Amino acid sequence: MNPHIEQAKALLAAARRDQITFRILRRAHEAPAETTLFHAQQAIEKGLKSVLVVQGIVFPRTHDLIELCELASRHSIIVPVNRELIARLGPYAVEFRYFGVKAPEVTLAEAEAAVEALMAWAHTQMA
Repeated sequence: MNPHIEQAKALLAAARRDQITFRILRRAHEAPAETTLFHAQQAIEKGLKSVLVVQGIVFPRTHDLIELCELASRHSIIVPVNRELIARLGPYAVEFRYFGVKAPEVTLAEAEAAVEALMAWAHTQMA
């Protein structure tokens, strides 16, 4: 049995909560895009971290999706989300939740596709 599976499942459960929150906010037209995209970023971050954990890969404490993807790549893990989109979503973790900061454009549809792909992939990695 994989000694990391429980921690990986806990991270994936947290990612699932962010995925659900993203879906709810996506349907709420009055929800701020930055808040909605924050939950997309968080679902992807936690889902990716769950895969790293289940593979026994130690990662730094970070919200940087590119850094996490590069770490995955160094271990021959192929992340199923376009790197350019990952780069645009990454800053929603912290920087763009504050007023007056221009966020890179990410459509809710692109974010949804990325979250769904990443989460489906992460679930397959838990077996």
